[in-house]
Amino acid sequence: MFCTRCQRAYPAEYRFCPVDGAATSSQAPLDRVRPQKTRVSDTMLADRYVVRGFIGKGGMARVYLAEDVDSGEPVAVKVLEEPFSRDPQARERFLREAQAIAAIGHPHIARVLGAGAREEDGAPYLVLEFLFGETVQSFLEREGTFATPMALAVLCQAAEALDAAHTHGIIHRDVKPGNLFLVGEPGDPYELKVVDFGLSKLQTSHMTAAGIVMGTPAYMAPEQVLAEGVDARTDVYALGMVMYRMLTGRHAFHAEDEIAMVAHQLLSPLRPLSLKDAGLAPGLERAILCATRKSPDERYPTMDAMLADLQKLAAGRTDLTAPTPTGIDRYVPRTEIGTLVATSLARALDADERPTMM
Repeated sequence: MFCTRCQRAYPAEYRFCPVDGAATSSQAPLDRVRPQKTRVSDTMLADRYVVRGFIGKGGMARVYLAEDVDSGEPVAVKVLEEPFSRDPQARERFLREAQAIAAIGHPHIARVLGAGAREEDGAPYLVLEFLFGETVQSFLEREGTFATPMALAVLCQAAEALDAAHTHGIIHRDVKPGNLFLVGEPGDPYELKVVDFGLSKLQTSHMTAAGIVMGTPAYMAPEQVLAEGVDARTDVYALGMVMYRMLTGRHAFHAEDEIAMVAHQLLSPLRPLSLKDAGLAPGLERAILCATRKSPDERYPTMDAMLADLQKLAAGRTDLTAPTPTGIDRYVPRTEIGTLVATSLARALDADERPTMM
């Protein structure tokens, strides 16, 4: 049974949602989703999933609404697009998303229900649980900012999911508002799900070629900018940047293009005064500044450590493990190529805002 308002799923005996009192239905409220008809509409995958229409597109894949004919439930089908569907490495990375999510099995990570390849063109696809609601990005575009209690609740759930991924040796590498999904009625969510592990990296894998930068510039850690290797602290940095955006309503850095943005991520420290202008409590500022230090060694050492401070802040406590930032906040490239790239990126910044690299 499904709540007709918040879309929570319940056992068959539930006639009303115990949370909001709305009546339940045996059918998911697909009438609230308006997919775009395409040439693949009404086609069937794996003799089980009927495609109803197109609902979205990412960098490498298209997403369709489909119906599971066995259960009647809606699902999302994510299909790798050309030319990526013909690239063996891209296909392997795409299908690794299913393996990564299945290995984690966390309630705050969107579930993968199946995987396969289309008969007509061999394009690989994933079958994912369909989520009713909106992304944190959509919420920010409409509301501007999050109230602090709601932001902390969302961030705690995101941190729990990412910590579970890290425990399984999986780094997300693209933590951003668009990959954090608020489940429930828009504006009144009841749960968060982390989505899109398509760029995730197994710490034991060498699949991503050296020198290839992957991620979203506004949330990329310095070591990711220079392709000098990522670990759990890379996701800590990104979640800190998301936290900044959720609470202040703006990006941490202003940039005219992506090159300038990654240059800021590498070279420009987050200044405490810019946070105080937004009227944030000191504890929130400390957590953000700790998560977003340029050097990975100066950030929270694990996502679990960041989660512990977020939970303290949510409970009104101020005894954080995050130290008050001291010293110069800078990233020191670890390779000769990284040093050359950092020098080149410094030229992308205006002379009056270019930081000292030594």
